Amino acid sequence: MATQLQFRRGTSAQNNSYTGLVGEITLDTDTNNIRIHDGSTAGGAEIIPAGTILAYGAASAPTGYLLCDNSAVSRTTYARLFAVIGTGYGVGDGSTTFNVPDLRDKVPLGKGTNNTALGATNGSAAASAVLNSATKTGVTTASNNTGTGTTGTGTTGTGTSGNSQATTVAANTGNATSTTASSNTGNAGSTTVGYNATNAPSVVTGSATTGNSTSTTVATNTGNSQSTTVASNTGADGAGDLTLTTYTVNQTLAAGTKDVTQVSLVTNVTQANHTHTIPSLTVNNHSHTIPSLTVNNHTHSIPALTIPSLTVNNHTHSIPSLTVNNHAHSIPSLTVNNHSHSVPGLSVPGLSVPALSIPSLSVNGFSVATTLPSEVVQYIIKT
Repeated sequence: MATQLQFRRGTSAQNNSYTGLVGEITLDTDTNNIRIHDGSTAGGAEIIPAGTILAYGAASAPTGYLLCDNSAVSRTTYARLFAVIGTGYGVGDGSTTFNVPDLRDKVPLGKGTNNTALGATNGSAAASAVLNSATKTGVTTASNNTGTGTTGTGTTGTGTSGNSQATTVAANTGNATSTTASSNTGNAGSTTVGYNATNAPSVVTGSATTGNSTSTTVATNTGNSQSTTVASNTGADGAGDLTLTTYTVNQTLAAGTKDVTQVSLVTNVTQANHTHTIPSLTVNNHSHTIPSLTVNNHTHSIPALTIPSLTVNNHTHSIPSLTVNNHAHSIPSLTVNNHSHSVPGLSVPGLSVPALSIPSLSVNGFSVATTLPSEVVQYIIKT
């Protein structure tokens, strides 16, 4: 079922004198405030009373509010607000104005035992919300302090001795029976070693290869020989020169021939002493030239190499049997004679803790800046 809600509206003066009905709501058109009436109290009760400070997200204050920026405002125009906060945040011009709170670069701080005065200001945040703490100047020195040392009392325990009787462990001999490990013969199959011996045992033949050599020429070279002279030589030969002794014979021709033939015959040869001379021989400066040698392009060939496969025929490997004959293992007896074990007394010396001395500590002047995580908003106050 639909319900219609209606508000009475009027000026501040009209609302101040209006008692209304129980639970009746009215709107103050001067302050944009809502009032709730009880039917007997003139003016009722404002939902947001004058002097209320709120955080607000806009740059300017809405109707019925002022920015908390320490502005001096009229005591007459904002009489309701002046009646609540007075000059606690500034006297204005001292007669016609007063100041609103200044929350620029500040956060509100609740009034209490340590902060008793409304409107008191304790600095402001710098850029990036950095808050400067109180600054300590000069040097502060704490006095040195020395504690008292203490020494504990040492203690010594009583030693003890225990006796052990002689003990003999009897000798023991154990017999081991003869054991024979059977011989074993294993068969090995035929094996062929070759290229890809498992799938295609065969000979292995490598590929022949031929390499080419390029044409090479050895340059011509000429060497010089110096002039050489072989000296002349003269040698003696025999008794001397040769002398021929001849005999002339006239040969008579046949009858009727007019001419006579004369023939000389050698009847004696005589050799007189003589010499043979070999003149000197001179070979003038000359040169010997070795012509250039050219080896034309040619090839060197390496024939293919064939490695035949290797086959190992079926054969066996035999391990002969091994027999260990009957034998005995003996452990001789072991005797431990009478003896004693002694535990000496344990002495714990007294423990001394020396006095601890803390020297004096000096702290020079300092200041601390703290960054406050923050989001900047406007603070407004209800008029």
